[in-house]
Amino acid sequence: MHIDFLTPQVFDLLIVVVIILGLALAAVRLYADLTRPLPASRRSLSEDDTDPHKPRN
Repeated sequence: MHIDFLTPQVFDLLIVVVIILGLALAAVRLYADLTRPLPASRRSLSEDDTDPHKPRN
């Protein structure tokens, strides 16, 4: 297998390109997660109580 073109400079460039691509994809995913609408809550805050000994009204 002839990979004579793979000099240290080309290898470093490949690493930098992969890092930049990963950061770009992470930024797109983070932006999509932060800008999506929040799901509607079915319960009110009073129904979300976690105290099992408190009587329900």
